[in-house]
Amino acid sequence: MATKLRLLASCALLLIIIMSAGCTQTSNPTPTPVVTHESAVKFIDSSGIEITLPHEARRIIATNSDCAEMLIAIGAGDRIVGVSDTVINNKLLMQQLPANVANVGSWSTPNVEVMASLKPDVIVCYAYANKPKNIEEIWAANLTIVSLDCYKLSTLTADARALGMMTGKSEKAEEYVAFLEKYLKMVKDRTAKLNASERPLVYWESYTAYSTVGKNAAGDQMIAFTGGANIAGDNTTTYPKVNAEWIINRNPSFIIKTFSANDVSTSEDAGRILSGVTSRPGFEKVDAVKSGHVYAMSGNIASGARSIIGIVYLAKLFHPELYEDIDPNAVLKEYAEKYVPGADKAIYVYPPISS
Repeated sequence: MATKLRLLASCALLLIIIMSAGCTQTSNPTPTPVVTHESAVKFIDSSGIEITLPHEARRIIATNSDCAEMLIAIGAGDRIVGVSDTVINNKLLMQQLPANVANVGSWSTPNVEVMASLKPDVIVCYAYANKPKNIEEIWAANLTIVSLDCYKLSTLTADARALGMMTGKSEKAEEYVAFLEKYLKMVKDRTAKLNASERPLVYWESYTAYSTVGKNAAGDQMIAFTGGANIAGDNTTTYPKVNAEWIINRNPSFIIKTFSANDVSTSEDAGRILSGVTSRPGFEKVDAVKSGHVYAMSGNIASGARSIIGIVYLAKLFHPELYEDIDPNAVLKEYAEKYVPGADKAIYVYPPISS
């Protein structure tokens, strides 16, 4: 009997303990958050640095106008909250951006206080020598900088992919890259086998008189890729200054004079720029002038996101026999329809190139 009573007492005590424990836990405890890196974004910038962002960039400052255009092209223009004055002065790009986009000042010395007030996830600027002069001040403000050039022919596709990863727009970026690669491949396939004697000598002049492009500059890359030979291609200075005598002695077969789109809205404007080159003393001796192969080209296709258009125009100029089936104007129209509306409503090459 005593044994049964002890057994019953033990069971009762166990039941009390279980019921007590159940009553004290009135709700489930809040789980400890688990930190993961699934949303982190990684890519390589134009300086060769691996960038890691905690999440895709939703608020972007583009001090680099070429980057702003590429963001628009991949469908991320609405992420831009601030731009440099070069973008502010670009009517085409401003038409595609949010109405309240802020002006952060010069691309070379952007206003740090204004940029900080915009609370950007990232600031995109040029790399290397073109990086902001006040970059230390920007870093001191604890702002994240990414260097993406978006203007050199050799890095266009890599830059587009980086922007796609940065913004979560990789699918649209790949579509844009496919457009670029289609025409890059077409031009490369048709000009790669040209020997030195088949490559016409080219003098490329920047906006400023007698300022040309040296080895590996964007213009130098454009000339080489499209089957020409840059007469300043052996100069290691990126943008060397030359003189009339130097140009005359090298006797280029083509002269490409670039101009700012803000300076040209009519054929008359382009014509004045062209005559300013051809009328220089002694230039009547140059083969390019004698044969009528002097062209004014918009800086918007001489480098940058639209340089893919520029290579098709240049290839057609230098080697018309290789591109009889290609209409550069049609390529420009395709770009405008797919990526940047209105991009085909401007003067890009003068005199115009027929299809």
